Amino acid sequence: MVQLRPLHPVLPNCFTSWSQVLTDWHVCGALAKSGLPPSLASHPELAAPFVAEIGRAICVQQIDRQSIQTALVRERVVEPTYNAAGGPDYVAVCHAMEQSQNRYVSFWPTNISSPDAIVSRTEMERLQTEYFAIRHRHAPQVAEAQNAALQHYWSNKSGRGLGDDFFADSGTDSIPALMSRGDPSWWWRKFFFRLQRRCQRFHAADGVFLDHLPAIRARISAKKLSAEVAEWSRSMSNRWGWDGPGHYRMLADRTAAKARTLREWYETCAPGYLTDEDVRGSLDSRLVALLKSRDPWNRVIPGRMIESEHWRK
Repeated sequence: MVQLRPLHPVLPNCFTSWSQVLTDWHVCGALAKSGLPPSLASHPELAAPFVAEIGRAICVQQIDRQSIQTALVRERVVEPTYNAAGGPDYVAVCHAMEQSQNRYVSFWPTNISSPDAIVSRTEMERLQTEYFAIRHRHAPQVAEAQNAALQHYWSNKSGRGLGDDFFADSGTDSIPALMSRGDPSWWWRKFFFRLQRRCQRFHAADGVFLDHLPAIRARISAKKLSAEVAEWSRSMSNRWGWDGPGHYRMLADRTAAKARTLREWYETCAPGYLTDEDVRGSLDSRLVALLKSRDPWNRVIPGRMIESEHWRK
């Protein structure tokens, strides 16, 4: 009988999540192939905060920002669907309920116990009950509309990988933006190109899955693990455009080794960066200050146009 190893990779204390490990590992690999940019040639220790910041930016784009975007997509269809499904009766009840709420609030705080206030509250509660009953009745249509909206949203986007505009929404003072302006040739022709190739099939949600894997396993028996993983992945797919962890056993088995390799690289490049907050803060500040000093936007004359959109070429 084949015995599979426990799927409980232990996250080293120096990392905050498996998403950090996986993204930093890919960024570190791309940097190793590209070599240091000219701006960091005399400061090799600043490669550590550079890798950490690029990895953090990937997680923000693929996890945090997409969660917000998909939540907005879901919410945009809620009221239009209720209005269409409930018809004029729903709209009338909604307006009447809002007016009754405003009337009841107008009695605060001095006349809250008056007969008129009691009548107003009774009317408000009646309309609220009717309003939520209509919404409950049409909730399935709203869920269908939300799923359709999310499917349309993700049909126009690639789930995994980094598009050419992946960091376009990053702040102007973010590390990706500063590096792309300060060392554009190195960024676009060497590093970002290699990072894209490494991340073709990568999504930071793979790390989120590993963070949740012990809890998933604790809920079920080993025989049902694959089904539980598939269900959890489906529940997260619309949020991030993520198609699941793939071969989750291989992912779990290999991640611990990646964490060890990444930790060794950090300790060689900048000792203490992962474990000492003072060292980390100092190196982060030095990296930002160095890149800002090389930022061509700092030398743009006020009133003149900034670089053309074709400058990166």
